[in-house]
Amino acid sequence: MKVSVITVCLNNEKTIENTILSVLNQNYENLEYIIIDGGSTDNTKNIIDKYKKKISTFISHVDSGIYEAINKGLSVSTGNIISLLHANDIFFDKNTIKTVVSYFYKNDIFEVLIGDTIFKNNFLRKKISRHYSAKLFKPWMLKFGISPPHLSTFLTKQTYNKIGFYKTTYKIAGDFEFFIRLFLKNSIKYKIVNDCFVIMSPGGISGKNIKSYLTSTKEIINACTENKIYTNIFFILLRFPIKITQYLFKYI
Repeated sequence: MKVSVITVCLNNEKTIENTILSVLNQNYENLEYIIIDGGSTDNTKNIIDKYKKKISTFISHVDSGIYEAINKGLSVSTGNIISLLHANDIFFDKNTIKTVVSYFYKNDIFEVLIGDTIFKNNFLRKKISRHYSAKLFKPWMLKFGISPPHLSTFLTKQTYNKIGFYKTTYKIAGDFEFFIRLFLKNSIKYKIVNDCFVIMSPGGISGKNIKSYLTSTKEIINACTENKIYTNIFFILLRFPIKITQYLFKYI
């Protein structure tokens, strides 16, 4: 079973090498690695060039944002299973992909596999700032702006072809809109496991500042409305105290 790992990046010279190595060091051979760069102006492309012989596809062009970049990667991918791993993040360990594939081999009924994500301020430190547990996710929670751990969510390529790719009209919440189509509009069968698949650095696009948070909230509401899923501003704002709880108790 072939796995395509897609990394999108833009001026990530400080973290891209850790991401690349976490993919290349996987104990799984049938792996296709695709990197889509949005036209970096720092040292990112030079770092990627160091590993170009081991990277299946590398594309560097200015794009409209992260979702256009992801779509480029999906378009050229040839794997049975698709994994998204951003340039600030790494796989949990060297056996992550092997573990993911083993679940798909065991059961061909589900099309989506969801595992845990942990957040660390520094990959080398043991201290965890937040543990995002997949087992607490239920599709109805999307109405409250809560999505599953997206980088620890693995889909078959067939599912992407069925549901469609990411909508580039969204700047921050494109993955959220995709999950609405995936779980609420199409009721795709999924499996949640206790394994941790990805270590993320805190502070994604949606959490950079108040402006990003407000934009994210607006886009989440638009995503629900566009897909005829009822929600309101009060529902969506509840996701904030839930995240605070995750940080306070580390595991939720």
